[in-house]
Amino acid sequence: MKNLLLSGILCCSLVSLGSVYAQKTEAPKYITNVEGVKEYSLNNGLKVLLIPDASQSNMVVNIVYNVGSRNEGYGEKGMAHLLEHMLFKSTKNLGDIKKMLSDKGGNANGTTWLDRTNYYEIFPSSDENLKWSIEMEADRMINSTILQTDLDKEFSVVRNEFEIGENNPDGVLQERILSSAYVWHNYGNSTIGSKEDIERVKANTLRVFYEKYYQPDNSTLIIAGKFDEQKALQYVGQYFGAIPRPKRVLDKTYTIEPAQDGEKYVELKRAGDSKNVGALYHTVSYADKDYAAIDALGEILTADPSGYLYKTLVETQKASNIYFWQPSVRDASFIYFGVAVPNDKDVYATKEIVRSELDKITTTKYTDKDVSRAKAKIIKQIESVKNNTISYAINLTEIIGAGDYRLGYLYRDAVEKLTKEDIQRVAEKYFRPNNRTVGVFIPSKDEVRVKPNEYTDEQLLALTKDYKGKALEKEAAPFEASIKNLKQNFVEGKLTNGIKYGLIKKEIKGGKVQASFKFPVSNEKDLTGKSDIAGILAQLLKTGTKTQTKEQIQDKLDQLKSSINFNFSRQTLSVSVNTYKEHFKEVMGILADLLANSTFPENELTKTISEYNTYLESSLNDPQAVAFTEISRITTKYPKGSIFYTPTIQEQIDAFKKIKQAEIVDFYTNFLGGNNGIGSVVGDLDAKTTGEILENTFGKWNSKSKYELAQPAYFETQKLDKDIITPDKENAVALGRISFKMDRKNPDYPAFVMANEILGSGGFLSARIPMRLREKEGISYGAGSFIDVPITNDAAAWTYYAFLNPTKKNAVETATKEEIAKALKDGFTAEELKSNLVSWQNERKTRLGVDNTLMELVNTYLQYGIALDDYDQLETKVKALKVDEVNKVLKKYLTLDKMTSVYAGDFNKKQ
Repeated sequence: MKNLLLSGILCCSLVSLGSVYAQKTEAPKYITNVEGVKEYSLNNGLKVLLIPDASQSNMVVNIVYNVGSRNEGYGEKGMAHLLEHMLFKSTKNLGDIKKMLSDKGGNANGTTWLDRTNYYEIFPSSDENLKWSIEMEADRMINSTILQTDLDKEFSVVRNEFEIGENNPDGVLQERILSSAYVWHNYGNSTIGSKEDIERVKANTLRVFYEKYYQPDNSTLIIAGKFDEQKALQYVGQYFGAIPRPKRVLDKTYTIEPAQDGEKYVELKRAGDSKNVGALYHTVSYADKDYAAIDALGEILTADPSGYLYKTLVETQKASNIYFWQPSVRDASFIYFGVAVPNDKDVYATKEIVRSELDKITTTKYTDKDVSRAKAKIIKQIESVKNNTISYAINLTEIIGAGDYRLGYLYRDAVEKLTKEDIQRVAEKYFRPNNRTVGVFIPSKDEVRVKPNEYTDEQLLALTKDYKGKALEKEAAPFEASIKNLKQNFVEGKLTNGIKYGLIKKEIKGGKVQASFKFPVSNEKDLTGKSDIAGILAQLLKTGTKTQTKEQIQDKLDQLKSSINFNFSRQTLSVSVNTYKEHFKEVMGILADLLANSTFPENELTKTISEYNTYLESSLNDPQAVAFTEISRITTKYPKGSIFYTPTIQEQIDAFKKIKQAEIVDFYTNFLGGNNGIGSVVGDLDAKTTGEILENTFGKWNSKSKYELAQPAYFETQKLDKDIITPDKENAVALGRISFKMDRKNPDYPAFVMANEILGSGGFLSARIPMRLREKEGISYGAGSFIDVPITNDAAAWTYYAFLNPTKKNAVETATKEEIAKALKDGFTAEELKSNLVSWQNERKTRLGVDNTLMELVNTYLQYGIALDDYDQLETKVKALKVDEVNKVLKKYLTLDKMTSVYAGDFNKKQ
């Protein structure tokens, strides 16, 4: 406590921005340009990174503070995360942050991790949004109010978030293994913190932590997307430059985890429906040259289908799934292997099998092909993130937390230079039993122990200061986020077998190309009883063809930095493609092979069903899975076997077990085909060439089954409240649904959209239901509503949801229904309509700047004839609404007398 108080005394007092804005502002100093990332700095220590991308229609402002759970002391566990929540409350100058974010729409969030905390806002590009975001982040850097009254409400929300995580068996096991693996270092502590610390911390203690770490010399501001660079620098100088450099000096953390001196074993026993085995090895910091080699080794060991561990554990059905991850952190890190165990397997026997296979890592002789394959996959992932500027700016949070933004380039360079000798070296050095946490202590002699390397700030600076990076890439052309611009850059076509397609001419960073195809097949009658077969088939379409094995297909896609994914729902096969301009033709050739020549190996069918059923078994007692399944079953009355029928989780498990390979092949041969399909492609492609490529891919791929659009039926809901007990689960779920007749052409649709927006969906947690449950009473971590109004039929529904502590069930039920009843009785106000309209419009504009939205609009036009202009026409209709019209429509369609509600959780809990 003395140290905590002393650090508070050393911190400089908060400086009101209002008193210094009038002072002469500072122009940020240019430092360097590394591969399009332009670095600046201010005299107060703030680092500024600008990442312009004219091809975007959105921009992101992301501020990263170098403080996370690593910096927490005794009694402070979870303080960084709790403070993240509190900084969305209010500031001395601007007031209610959350309300302002809600009014402006867009997308905003904050996250906390081991080494860093970040806050970001994604808005449509404009000088107004740019200025406001920078001003707001500067204001809450030093002027957040952090009131005890706000904290009293928020701690229960954070506790609820804690409880949600406690429902995940794999996540809790991982947390326990980490806490056993680390004796002294804070990486062994959960970022979300101790529930007791969360509940007992006081606002004045939280403020000491805030004043110490939330300062310009401990932060990096990132601005990315489409924005005016000069104005950005002007606003940064105006608002952040006015903040003085703090007088306090941040003490460096100095705890180093000692070398582990024997294998550790932890056993966790608690409620759950899945079996898991985990194993952890201590590794190195992100800055270390060995980090890239260890990452590549993780891919070599676990990749589906080529991984050594994957082949010995999953291929043989000893496990249903295996994955690894190695966090990119400032100090010595770890690599974690997670293994999912089928319920019919003995977890103790599997644990010994896993240990035996892990022991082989140090003696396995890795090949050049292993390394080449892993490098291709990692580089593909790096390039994919880099060429999505908004995501890249947010992803930099982790790299900055690890020490410096340039470490990401050094990591990429290290991956590109990897050899099999590097892999062999790290395998032998780090993957020793005495550096592992999974089992019991075993005495042994002459242990060669792994001592983590320490990187000082001076070493990091020496490593990165002169790094220049690769040559700058060509900047993508601007693309305005509007329907008018979409239409101007849209080319429509049709293949010989009737498939309709659209090309959206747009330059994407790195020459990226995205495509989305939908192939509806057959009819409701012929598809009866085949939903499970179709679902599994979609997952097996990349497991081998007459000419290529699963491994060869995956290797080729990784080398091309591309991906193909399939999904089947009801009567439609969906295909998504991510690739690059120079690889588009070759990747579509791979897709054509998958659609025409897939073989569906028996062993892949067995593995896929095992993986799916292991996941489903873990959901049998999960409140969220149980609640959403049950409300769908109660509110629709389809016969079993219908493509619209919702099976119980156990029915789904049993159905998957019965699927035969012959049924998969029969469906593939007689049902799949593209002659009724549609698709859209986004990229800087030639229209004629694109049409030829699509013709070669799909032009002769036809279904043998007669196609008729299957339409869901309307079922009237009844007043019902149903409780489902899920024993010993820390979290609970509340759902409510009412059905009504409406399609999107209905004249009431625009008014109902806004009614839902005001009641539960709109803004940044500022609609009535989330405001009541989370902000005012702090009884739910997440609450809101959504609507499902179809295009081709009138079977519509409105649904509310809330995630809660089981002991708050009655309070949540009362509060939710009171808010609905109040809205029905008194209606909304004109001011509510006005404020939610602004956030709704901004959210739509933000969405229009996303390529997936463009493809969705084009596909809807191609499939249903819904004009692209309808997007703007809906907005015109909504803007013309009067509040009386919204209230009238709300009362017309919603009533508590027909509301079906489901509550799932351990409601026998007393506290």
